[in-house]
Amino acid sequence: MARITSEAKETSRQRLLEEAAAHFARDGFDRANINSIAIAAGFAKGTIYNYFTSKEELFGEVLTMACRRAVTRYAGSPHGNSVRDRLAALVAADVDVLREQEPFMKVLIREAMGFRPDTYPIIVEHLAPFLDVLIEVLATGVEAGEIRNDRPPAQLALLFVGTLTMLYVQYWGSGGAWPTLEELPELALATFLDGAGT
Repeated sequence: MARITSEAKETSRQRLLEEAAAHFARDGFDRANINSIAIAAGFAKGTIYNYFTSKEELFGEVLTMACRRAVTRYAGSPHGNSVRDRLAALVAADVDVLREQEPFMKVLIREAMGFRPDTYPIIVEHLAPFLDVLIEVLATGVEAGEIRNDRPPAQLALLFVGTLTMLYVQYWGSGGAWPTLEELPELALATFLDGAGT
C-alpha cells in the first residue's frame, strides 16, 4: 500500500480548508455539512475526519488560515515603528483578507457577535495568530509609554478586535456607505487610540 507523503497530506488539508471556507460562507456554521465539504473538495464522505475531529475544529482552522494570511501580509508590508503605524498596517492587512473572504468573515462575525458557548471559545482560540501579533504590538506600546498600562495587553487586544468587529458590522449594515473599507483602518485607530473625548 502506497504511503501518502506529508506534502500530499498538507495539500489535501488545504483543499479541505478552502472548500470549508466556501461552504461556511454560503451555508453558515449550522447548515454547513462535513460530508458535502469533503465531496466538493474531491474526497469521499468521512475523509475530513482524517484531518479534523469535528465541524467546530474545521471552522476554527479556516479562521486560523485567514488570520495567518493577515499576519503574513502585515509582516510583508512597509510600516513605521510606532504603535499607530503598526496597528494601521495590521488592520489594513486584515481588511485585505476581508475583501478576499468577505462571505466567510460575515459568518465568523455573526458567530462571534451571537455568542454561543460552544463556538465562542473556538473563535478566540483560533484568532491566536492575529491576536499574538496584536498583543506584541500593544505590549511594545505599553513599554514605550504610547499605550495605557492599567490593562494587560491581551485584554487591550480583545478590545481592539471588538472595535474592529463593530466597524465591520457597521460597514456591512450601511451597505459600505460608512465606513468604507478604505477609511476603516484609520477609524479603528482613532476610535481605539484616541477615543471620543476632546
